[in-house]
Amino acid sequence: MAVKQEYIDCLVSIPGFSAGMIGPVEDGSGGKFLMIELVRQKAVYRCRCGREFTTRYDSSERCVRDLSYGPWKAAYLVFWQARVECPECGVVTEHLDWLDPLKPYTKRLAAAVALSCRELRSLRSVAGQYDLHWGVVKAMDKSAMEAELPPSSEASPRLLGVDEFAIRRRHRYGTTVVDLETMEVPYVARDRTKESLAEFYRALGPEKCERVEAVAMDMWPAYEEATRSYCPRAEIVFDPFHLIAAYGRDVVDKVRRAEYERASAEDRPVFKGAKYLLLKNRENLDREYDEPARLSELLRLNRNLSVVHTLKDDLKQLWRYRSEAWARKWFAGWKRRAMRSGIEPLKRFAKKLEDHLDGILAHCRYQIHTGYLEGVNNKIKVIKRVAFGFRDVDYFFLKIRAAFRKPIHTET
Repeated sequence: MAVKQEYIDCLVSIPGFSAGMIGPVEDGSGGKFLMIELVRQKAVYRCRCGREFTTRYDSSERCVRDLSYGPWKAAYLVFWQARVECPECGVVTEHLDWLDPLKPYTKRLAAAVALSCRELRSLRSVAGQYDLHWGVVKAMDKSAMEAELPPSSEASPRLLGVDEFAIRRRHRYGTTVVDLETMEVPYVARDRTKESLAEFYRALGPEKCERVEAVAMDMWPAYEEATRSYCPRAEIVFDPFHLIAAYGRDVVDKVRRAEYERASAEDRPVFKGAKYLLLKNRENLDREYDEPARLSELLRLNRNLSVVHTLKDDLKQLWRYRSEAWARKWFAGWKRRAMRSGIEPLKRFAKKLEDHLDGILAHCRYQIHTGYLEGVNNKIKVIKRVAFGFRDVDYFFLKIRAAFRKPIHTET
């Protein structure tokens, strides 16, 4: 009998308690639950301050939810929890390592539920697995992430990437910051204002801001202003992918629409569906749909589109340079070609690049970009889709940070 009790105690595994009576209970809907009585092994009661007592002030019976066992839908632990009269804290409920104060479930159940939530499942899916209300599952997950994720002030970045993401399409935006060496996300904030990013820099503090060497971003003025204000020694590196995308939007597409309006009725069919042909890289053109031939026909037909498309491909060469002097010389030649084209959107864009040339050529010293943040944004979309949107924005931001948190490996 003693051996069997030892096995049962090992299975239940509650520190300081042995398993007493164990019995199944059925609810009104036919669900079967396991009730486990816990018997205290020693009359020792610990205060939250660490003091231990052999006498108690009083006690009351508690029933808390635990991990399920075998075929049972759920398991409940029934025990007497004491209050102690501590000379320092007064009359307080005893501290139990396996149970958080006032929580109707054990720490290990909460940890198992939180781990299931890391699988990017919906709250309702996890709630169904554990037979819990989705609100309880959310509380467990949120509490676990708040305990696990370090505050932004603990980050010590050298290279950063900053980008925006959509909280709600066309309505609300947020800001993500990535440490480009650890690839973790130490900070997520509402909006995409100067203050949104400044809050992160203030959390780092002046000493850590001094150690930031470079920050990759698009040419959004708010991010640039915040970085220059708080990290004056950091180089701002404008992201090449955003610049090429801006060229496609502000130059190629504007010229395409203008040329379509000017085209004769006979030539207009050539422009149909040409938007993405002009924006694609040549190596990505689909031969199955005859895209290379269609693009060649369009460029042969229209001189302005041919010019802006050629200069788009040529502009990518700028990021191949590692010498800033040679890069500046190359850009000067590219700008001359743009200005001589007489194409107004192209001329405006060339001037815009010249105004931001220092940040563009910073890539010669720091080969960083926000490409990883595009992956972050794609995963954010998945998180939103799985959850069918988030009403609790703070919880949403914790989910984003946790999704890119590297697991901590401990030596055994």
